[in-house]
Amino acid sequence: MRAVGSERAARAAVREAVRRVGRCVAGAQLALHAALALAQSPATMPDLVHAVQAGETLHALAERYTGRSDRWLVLQQHNGIADPYRIAPGTRVRIPAVLLAPTPSFATVASVAGDVSQLLPQDTQALPLQAGARLAEGTRIQAGADGYVRLQMADGSIVRIPANSQVRLVSVREQLAAQTSDILIQLEAGRVDASAQPQRSKSSRFEIRTPLAVASVRGTEFGVAIRPDAGVVGEVTHGAVELKGQGRDAARRGHRPQRLQAGEGARVSSTGVMGPVRKLPQAPDLSGLPATVTDVDFVRLPLPVVRGVAGYRVRISSDEALEQVLRNGVSAGAEVQLAGLDDGNYTVGVRAMDEEGLSGPESTRALRVKARPVAPLSQRPAPGEKIVGSGVEFSCAQPAGVRRFRLQIARDESFQTLLVDDPALEECRRSAQLPAGHYLWRVASVGVAPDGTPDPGPFSGSRRFEMVEPPPTPAPPKVGNDDGTLQIYWSAAAGYQYRVEVARDASFGEIVHAENRSEPFLHLKNLSPGTYHVRMRAIAREGEASAFSPAQVVRIGTVLRDASGGTVRDADGQPVGRQ
Repeated sequence: MRAVGSERAARAAVREAVRRVGRCVAGAQLALHAALALAQSPATMPDLVHAVQAGETLHALAERYTGRSDRWLVLQQHNGIADPYRIAPGTRVRIPAVLLAPTPSFATVASVAGDVSQLLPQDTQALPLQAGARLAEGTRIQAGADGYVRLQMADGSIVRIPANSQVRLVSVREQLAAQTSDILIQLEAGRVDASAQPQRSKSSRFEIRTPLAVASVRGTEFGVAIRPDAGVVGEVTHGAVELKGQGRDAARRGHRPQRLQAGEGARVSSTGVMGPVRKLPQAPDLSGLPATVTDVDFVRLPLPVVRGVAGYRVRISSDEALEQVLRNGVSAGAEVQLAGLDDGNYTVGVRAMDEEGLSGPESTRALRVKARPVAPLSQRPAPGEKIVGSGVEFSCAQPAGVRRFRLQIARDESFQTLLVDDPALEECRRSAQLPAGHYLWRVASVGVAPDGTPDPGPFSGSRRFEMVEPPPTPAPPKVGNDDGTLQIYWSAAAGYQYRVEVARDASFGEIVHAENRSEPFLHLKNLSPGTYHVRMRAIAREGEASAFSPAQVVRIGTVLRDASGGTVRDADGQPVGRQ
């Protein structure tokens, strides 16, 4: 009966307004507009009921609820009130839902990270977006390659804009009295994820629009993305979403909207045609992720290789609820690499994507970053270096402000069996005596915690080196100067070459001849007369060299020669030298 009465009152208001139009009364024109809207409104939009307080008038109620005091006549006719200035307290005045005026509201920036900017309708230059900012209708938001922003709408809904995305706030309105809201977001590039609050009124709206598709919701968690091929995908993780194409092909073929339930998604082609509903990928297994990241420059996370999964969406937040996102990105392979983070505890969220670009539910895992104080850069031994002998010198660069270092040497990659573990080096230098074999070494900086205790940073990457037994030192060579020629002979071992050096001084600063030889002898002719020093060392095939043999001394003198150039010898066969 009440609905019938409302319709009759609406029709009466229309007739009355038409009569008043003939008299060119402005208030009647407004009443006509409102009454027509009321007469055309569906019965599913209930009136708002207000209990009148002492002193209230229809003019004040019209201003309060419809935004215009001159609509009091419609309220009078709709409620059958005789005197709009004298209304008994407690009277229940019904305000038609179609007259309730939504007022412009704001989207509040709950958190922002990286490169995110805003461009207001009246501006020509974008400005950096700050947390706490209130964004009005028409604002365009651009998230750069490392950007991420979380918006909170007036109705409590959350909108997340990841990296490489651009949106425009088309409508951000609410009607507090009727508890209705009107949120319309235009996705121009990239992606939007939303957690929409359940709508308190059927006349409320929450839509994400793209040039090819519209996603409408009433309380759900969902995402909409524009693909590189210009298609659009929509997926639902909680609740339900109505997704429909709006291109020319979609209209011509008469495609109806698809209702997507939790765990489902669909793709709209670049011509606006809706594809089949698909199951979303399962939440990924993150058990293979490291518990701690020690790289100061990057956060590298290995991701599972799963059939049917084409990539992953990853975000890292400083809180467990993933509300304060600091890093986000998309990986097309089995590893994601994001910019480094400060030391601390974080939460990683990962969603798998199929070949259509549909993202499934998110898995989370705790992650600790401990990258400071930074590890020193190693200098010696060089990676893979072979060191002949048993003594080795370790050295590394010294980061600014670091006064202590920890050096470890082990034979195994896990450093479970340590041969050296020196936790308090005042310089990044140390010597060690090691037998022949393969080794690994690493070093860490040691800082000071706020309570004064040592605060070791992460170890550097391990470096391999090898200690090699030197070849045996050869026996001193036999030397002679027969016929004015320096003659050197030695005992050779198989598989070795020999380095022979001849010098004029005992310190071998003035070397006159040096040669590597496989044959166990060396003859040097035409040396100037004088005293010479000879030494040699063995060289293995791999290049390792022994120590030099003790130096030998030999004197080369002049000899007498006959007319044919031969050496003049004495009765014992020895060359005769010049006096």
